This record gives sequence, C-alpha cells and structure tokens, in this order.
Amino acid sequence: MSSPVPYSAVNKSPAEASTRFLWELRRQGDWSYEVTGECPGCRCPMTKSWPYGQPVTTKGPFRRRERPDDDDGPWFTKCTCSTWHVNRPDGVEEGCGVGFYIAFPPQGLPR
Repeated sequence: MSSPVPYSAVNKSPAEASTRFLWELRRQGDWSYEVTGECPGCRCPMTKSWPYGQPVTTKGPFRRRERPDDDDGPWFTKCTCSTWHVNRPDGVEEGCGVGFYIAFPPQGLPR
C-alpha cells in the first residue's frame, strides 16, 4: 500500500497532542501500554507500545527513556504506520516521519 502523503520529519508541539488513540495495558511477556489510532500527519492507522515501567539495566545508571513519568502528560512518538510514503529515506522502514504527542485518556492511564 502506498500513500501520496510525502515523508516529512516534522515534530508537533505538546499543545497539539492527539486524542484519537485507544489506550490498552497489555501483557505479552512483560506489561506494556499499547496505543492504536490514526497518525495526525498522514492519517494512516498505527500502533505504538511503551514498556509499563523503567527497563532494568544490568550495569550503570538508568538509561534515558523515550517517555516522561506517568504523571507528566502526553507521550511523544513518531509515526509507526506501515504505509509506504513518497520520498521516505533509505533505511527508514515505517512511518511518515511526523513526530507527535499522544494525550492520556480522560479517565487516566489503564491500570
């Protein structure tokens, strides 16, 4: 499947956080948050997962996470759709390049 929407590495601000995602707490081995919805950049369906807690490291300090703590507001992601977009750079296997924030559900994160 291909899209006429060209690849574009644009980042949206937290004020533009998308509210069109379904949040689920899933367990497939380890617990994770999984969101499904429509990318606000290309309007293609996508899914994104985040680990439920801080990943354990075997040595050294905690690594920086892609997302802030649970109470800090929307989480950042890049588009992960499987649609092929015009002018997507070599080596980039998914998405339209748009980075955006996903707002928490009004009732809070699933527990």
